Amino acid sequence: MLRNVKCFFPESIIESIRTPLFIVNPAYDFWQIQNVLAPDSADPSHEWDKCKRSIDSCTGAQIKVLQEFRNKLLTTLNELPKSKSRGLFVNSCFAHCQTWIGSTWHSADSPRLSNKDLALAEAAELRLISAV
Repeated sequence: MLRNVKCFFPESIIESIRTPLFIVNPAYDFWQIQNVLAPDSADPSHEWDKCKRSIDSCTGAQIKVLQEFRNKLLTTLNELPKSKSRGLFVNSCFAHCQTWIGSTWHSADSPRLSNKDLALAEAAELRLISAV
């Protein structure tokens, strides 16, 4: 019965997804730090408070934790079965929910992939539009 619990983890469910999939995710962002790596309940001494607000305020030890979190994400993504209908873009932006805000997803200063903003890059990757 315990094996069924794994279905809630993305690396377990992704194999059953049959539609094209393009993953856009930061390696770590403020939401992940606040809610996964150092929630208030796990940080009673508030050592992560400054780091939660600004990555520039993280200590060397905290940056090391962030890098380990990033490496685990990249390792997990790399272990997924390869598919022509899947793509991914993992960046180092500290912003959370980048894809629903037009200015971070589809503007002149949004992150670029193959010299396209992320919205166009994803559409081209999934062959929804011709590669431009």
